[in-house]
Amino acid sequence: MSLRNKLYYPKTHIVTNLYTSGKEFMLEDSTEYIGFFHRYIDGEIMSGAEYQRGFSKKLIPYVNVIDQPQTFIYDQLKKRITFASPTNTFPVPTIEDYNNGKITRYFIKRRNFSSYTDLLEIDKKQYNLWSRANSGIDEKLYDAISLDWKLTGPLNDTNINGNVVYGVSDTNYRIVRLKDKSFEGLKDFLTDYIELTIYSPYVSENIKNLFVNIK
Repeated sequence: MSLRNKLYYPKTHIVTNLYTSGKEFMLEDSTEYIGFFHRYIDGEIMSGAEYQRGFSKKLIPYVNVIDQPQTFIYDQLKKRITFASPTNTFPVPTIEDYNNGKITRYFIKRRNFSSYTDLLEIDKKQYNLWSRANSGIDEKLYDAISLDWKLTGPLNDTNINGNVVYGVSDTNYRIVRLKDKSFEGLKDFLTDYIELTIYSPYVSENIKNLFVNIK
C-alpha cells in the first residue's frame, strides 16, 4: 500500500483523471504503468483517476530497464552515492511551537523552475543538508527557503486600543507574498494561510483550547 506525502490535500492541489498510454511512468518495482493517474501540487504522482487508499500506488518516471539496465542501475547508484533527493514532509507543530506562536517551515525546488508544482516542503534536516555545500542535497541543482509561519493570535489584523495586533491569516499571507518574490511559485503552493494554526479544522480541539485565550 502506498501512502501520500500528506494526509490531506485541498481539491485545488490535485489534478485528477489524467491518463498515460505508456512510456511515461512506472511502478516502484519497475513495471511500466498504463492507465489513469492523478498528480499533486508537491509533484507526487499516483495511480488511479483519484486517490483510493489501499489501491493507489506511487508512480515514478519511466525507464526502459530492459534496454538500458546498466544506465538505470548506474543512475540509481549515482543518486544514492552522490546526493540525496529531497522528499516531501508535512510539519506537525509541537506545544512549544504554539507557545512560541510560530513554526519555521522549509521549502525546496529545482533551480530555474518557477511553477508551484515543482515545489516540495521539507524538514529542517533536509534544509541543513542543502545548505552545506557538496553534502546531502545538491545546492547547485536545488534552491531552498525557510520562513516563519504564525500559529497563534487573532485570525486577522486587529486594532486594540490604538495598537495593531497582527493576525494569523494576514501575517502568513504577507510572508508568503514577500518570499515569493525571491522564491517564485510559493504563493501558488501555500494558499491556506491558517494551515497548522489554531484556526485550522485539522488541528485538535485540545490544542485550540490551550491557546484560545490568545486569539
